[in-house]
Amino acid sequence: MAIEMLTASEFLGRAVSGRSRPMQCQCENAAGELIDVYVKSVGFHADLTSDYLVAELVANTFACDLKLPAATPYLVKIDPEFVDSLPDNGEGNELRKSFNDDSVIAFGSKQFSPVRRWNATDLVRKPQREAACSLYLFDTIVENSDRGIDNPNLLVSGTDFKVIDFGHSFQRCHSDGDYNDSPFPWQKMGILNGIVGNLQHVMFKEAQKAEDQDFSNFLTVLQNLNDNKIQGYIEDVPPSWSQDTACKIVDYLLGPVST
Repeated sequence: MAIEMLTASEFLGRAVSGRSRPMQCQCENAAGELIDVYVKSVGFHADLTSDYLVAELVANTFACDLKLPAATPYLVKIDPEFVDSLPDNGEGNELRKSFNDDSVIAFGSKQFSPVRRWNATDLVRKPQREAACSLYLFDTIVENSDRGIDNPNLLVSGTDFKVIDFGHSFQRCHSDGDYNDSPFPWQKMGILNGIVGNLQHVMFKEAQKAEDQDFSNFLTVLQNLNDNKIQGYIEDVPPSWSQDTACKIVDYLLGPVST
């Protein structure tokens, strides 16, 4: 999928949850249409480097290409006029500091509405099982460590769930990661998200109960993604973000696609 560039036009506040507390904005596309977007940028918390933005962008794009119910990803231009318009309070000053009072390219994801957060009492109904199993396989492939029972990063809209937050994917590909430190998830002993505890993947138990047909559509779509499609993800990453991390992620993804 092509990643659309938006321009932040109005600050609406910040999310009340999540370590990075994404910025809620109205953003404008090239056609002048306004879109409600959650925005993350380098410096929203101490560990939020461009490695995480690259991982979020590529993983979110990969999820959409695999037909998961994921938020639409965007690149968002934060220009000096927008920074100047931020409120003159602690929240606005904190954001100005992260933007360095300059023009930056941030990551954005389209806001789902209406939604509520997934909680421990929610059940996966039979019509949702295929999507649940696809999500489990996806997060296993990208090694997303941030969709555990304690923090599922899922939203509920009607009877369907929606997937958000991909920033903790591909951490072995980060500039400070060790690419070959442990087995890949498609290798023996490479799957670690089924261990009992709060970090166990929120859909692990559903995947255990699944039948072959619950995985078949996901695997078919995955096998139909060719190398050119995967390599094209590099072109979506802004030059100001970590290009080395982007190349490592693409190299990593060519493994399960070819396997």
